[in-house]
Amino acid sequence: MQLDRTRIAIRERGLLETLDLTLQVTREFAGPIAICALLGIVPLTLINYALVGWMVPSEFDETTLGFRYLWNVTALIYLEAPLASAFVIAYLGPAVFMEQRTIPQVIGDVLRIRPSRPGADDGSPGLALLLCQGLMRGLFIAWALYLFTDREQANGFIEGFLMFVILVWATAMRAFRPYINEIILLEKNPLRATPDKPISISKRSMHLHGPYSGDLVIRWIGTAVVGLLLFGLAITSAIVIQGTLISDWPFHIAMQPPDFSWNLDWFKLQIVYPACLWLVVTILAVARFLSYLDLRIRHEGWEVELFMRAEALRLATRVE
Repeated sequence: MQLDRTRIAIRERGLLETLDLTLQVTREFAGPIAICALLGIVPLTLINYALVGWMVPSEFDETTLGFRYLWNVTALIYLEAPLASAFVIAYLGPAVFMEQRTIPQVIGDVLRIRPSRPGADDGSPGLALLLCQGLMRGLFIAWALYLFTDREQANGFIEGFLMFVILVWATAMRAFRPYINEIILLEKNPLRATPDKPISISKRSMHLHGPYSGDLVIRWIGTAVVGLLLFGLAITSAIVIQGTLISDWPFHIAMQPPDFSWNLDWFKLQIVYPACLWLVVTILAVARFLSYLDLRIRHEGWEVELFMRAEALRLATRVE
C-alpha cells in the first residue's frame, strides 16, 4: 500500500463536491462495487423474502395494492443498508491507495471472526459488524419481530409502532455515528481494548464522531435528501423502461370513461422496487466512505499523517 499515492486527491471537500465525487468513484470502480454490493444484497434479499415476501397479494385491485409489503420491505432495507454495504467499504478502502484486492480477499476481510494470524491485533470484523450493525442498531430485533406477524392482517403494534421506534433509533445512530463500518473494516479497531491496541471500537467512535455531531447530522440530512431524489429517479427510470419496452406500466389511465387503476404484479413489487432501493443504498455507501475520508482530513489532518507515514516507510526501506 502506497500511502502517498491515491486514486483520489486527499483534500477537504464540501457535501456537494463529495456527492459529485461519489458518481466518479462509482463509475471508476463500477464492476467491483457491483460485485461487492451483491455479496451483501443477495443474502439480505433472501432473508427479506422469507420474512415479508408473503405479504405481496396474489391479486391486485384498487383496495389491495401491496402497501403493507412496500412499507415493511422499505423498513427492512433501510435497516439493512449499513450491513449490506460492508463489502463495498472493505473494497474501497484499499483501492483508494492503489492496492489491488481480489473479491475473495474482500470477503475474508469482512467475514473474518478471528484475527488474521496468531497474535495479530486486527480484531474480528465479522463479529463486530454483527454486533454493531445487527444488534445495537435494531436489525436483528426487527427480524425477530417479523417472525410474529399475522399473515391474515397487519399488526399495527409490531409493524407500525415497534418498527417506527426501531427506525427512529437506527436513524439517530446513523446520523450521530455514521462511520462504524469504516472504523471496523478499515481502521481495524477491536471490540474490546487490548494492551497491544488500547483503542476499542466504541472509544474510537466517540473520538471520531463526538466533537462533530452537528456537522454529521447536517451531512446526513443532505445525503438523505439526495438519496430520496436518486430513488425517485431510479424508480421513474425503471417504470419508463419497462413501460416503453414491453408496454407494462404500473398504472392504467383511461379517459373514456374516466378511470385510473393500478397494474401491479410480483415482479414490480418484489424485484423492481427493492432493486431501486438497493441501488440507492450502494451509491450512498460510496458517498458515506468519501465523507468519512473528508471528516478525517478536515478534523484530524489525515493528509499530513499519510505523508509522514509514507516518508517513514521510505526511510525504513532505505535503511534496510
